[in-house]
Amino acid sequence: MRHQALIGHSILPRPRSSRVSAIVRFAVAIVIAAGICACHHSGSDSSAPAAPGQSPTVGRWQAEISNPAGQRQQCVMEIAATGQIAYGDSCPMPLTGQKATITSLPNGTYAPQLYVEGKDSGTFMIMGGGGGIGGMVGAFRVEGSKHMTTRTAPGADIEWTRNSSEAPIQSAAASQVLPGQVQWPMGDVPAIAQRAVAYVRSKWQPDAFLTSIQIEPNGGISNTQSPEGGVMIQFNFYSPGQQQTLTFMPNSPTSELMPGGSADPNEQHALPASFVDLPDAVAKLRAKGLRGKQLKTVHLENYSRGSYAGSIPLYGPEWVIASALDEQGAVVADLPDQNDARIYNENEDAGGDQPENANTLQVEITGLRNNHAQVYCWLFTGPRGFPLNSAGDNAGSISSGITNGRATCDFGNEDPGPYAVVVFHDEDNSHVLELNPNGTPREGVGLSNNPQVASGMPGYDAAKFVYRSGQPNLTINMQYPAGSSFDAGAGGGGRLTGFAFVDGSVTAQGSRAKLPAGTKIYPGGSTITGTDGCPTTRYRTDGMIVAVIDYQGRPTAGSVTVTRHPARGGQFENAPYYLDLDPGRTLQLLGPIFENGSYDVRLQYDFSQGEGKTASTRFVLARSCPSTP
Repeated sequence: MRHQALIGHSILPRPRSSRVSAIVRFAVAIVIAAGICACHHSGSDSSAPAAPGQSPTVGRWQAEISNPAGQRQQCVMEIAATGQIAYGDSCPMPLTGQKATITSLPNGTYAPQLYVEGKDSGTFMIMGGGGGIGGMVGAFRVEGSKHMTTRTAPGADIEWTRNSSEAPIQSAAASQVLPGQVQWPMGDVPAIAQRAVAYVRSKWQPDAFLTSIQIEPNGGISNTQSPEGGVMIQFNFYSPGQQQTLTFMPNSPTSELMPGGSADPNEQHALPASFVDLPDAVAKLRAKGLRGKQLKTVHLENYSRGSYAGSIPLYGPEWVIASALDEQGAVVADLPDQNDARIYNENEDAGGDQPENANTLQVEITGLRNNHAQVYCWLFTGPRGFPLNSAGDNAGSISSGITNGRATCDFGNEDPGPYAVVVFHDEDNSHVLELNPNGTPREGVGLSNNPQVASGMPGYDAAKFVYRSGQPNLTINMQYPAGSSFDAGAGGGGRLTGFAFVDGSVTAQGSRAKLPAGTKIYPGGSTITGTDGCPTTRYRTDGMIVAVIDYQGRPTAGSVTVTRHPARGGQFENAPYYLDLDPGRTLQLLGPIFENGSYDVRLQYDFSQGEGKTASTRFVLARSCPSTP
């Protein structure tokens, strides 16, 4: 599934749905109401009343308000004669650092349900601003020149005390995040991002992480200046605990912290603390042919699988940069620097459709010991089902013939993202990857990154690699178990590969039955102990033992004979089981064998030249099976 990156659009806040706005406005009222019982008069004795003819609400006010966690916070509010209202960044969220317009009337017009006739001075409405405070209404009462009470919910009064301090309403913390003057393209972005994370965690949620950075030069609104004009930079955050988003624009002329809405945690990915800086990313694109001198938009995000900017596939932390000439480029931001930069091809379809076979992952398998049968290639998109493809739906599967000890598998139209490849030489035509009970491979196997497999199959992470675009070539070397061999002569060959325990759903399929994925195959000569393969049902419809026979050659007849040596003593031979052998794998039920002892198994086949060919092995049962219900 392809996700189109939002590149080239304004970073200014977009209108949210009325439902979300109502929820946020309600949350503002809850925050204020939560602080009522914690509020008390405080302030400086040097407070000065409003000037003659001025609204009595004009001036600086302060109160102690409890935040949603119950902690008291000193909140400073300033109302200007021009109708502007500003909250200090010490106020609890969502009031933190908010700026808006306020208007009031000496009656109950704006909030008739909150206005108390004969007691209150009037009602107010806040307009604009961020964080959902726009549209908030309430009643107020001014008592003398030093005290004011506001009410945004019935019975929830906050008492404010006038404060004549001329200290800046905002602390130095926010302004220290982003310098007032920067170069362009602005540098030191990783350090600025780390300061932004620390600030947001102190003001909003301690588990917040940075998900993306958006930068627009020469915008109508700016929060820093460069020699080429104003620059707007915004940081987008996510809190896993709250499942909420937040936008932070330090030094913003409007509002700095703007809470967003709910977001799916599966779609939120943290940016790394360190990454390729913006000037370096721009230099890489210019080296690739970016012509436009002016940059239009710059975006850094940790993209998920299937993301694209135009026709450029994206995955992981990447800068996406658009020039004023409508060029678009992407640079991998991961450290250590991968020096991976791509530019949008203007000859490609503007809708973002990929040219045929543009993204093909080519896998070349070397080291094959013969040209017999075929090689299977599995492409995994995650650890589920790895390496046996037991999940059945998490790996693309391709088979390839073998020529001169080499094979090739091509996976086309793959989205950028992490992958792992497993290949195996299916010499016995079983179509499944066969492992011994201890997890070591029974046949030739190879993995992307070529980790060793002799002591057992490595996990997904050992084989994982990141694919981005184009037609990269992976070379995987086939590794065979020590001492193994395979006879694929002209006359054909059969072998008793081992034994497995199955239930009635498998034996009911006859000799063409397939072993379920992940079924253990005990090699010839095994001693089976413990409770392995023990029946668990009253009628013993599971725990039935089958011989696993692998055969190559022309179709022929065969037979399997079992000679029993029970632990209680004695010896007797079962009547032969007759079967038809076709190239590939055959399962032969060995009868109701549950008793401990040793068992000799003999396969005879291909009687075209008289006596026929023989393969023999044995197994031992030494189990402690519990009683069945």
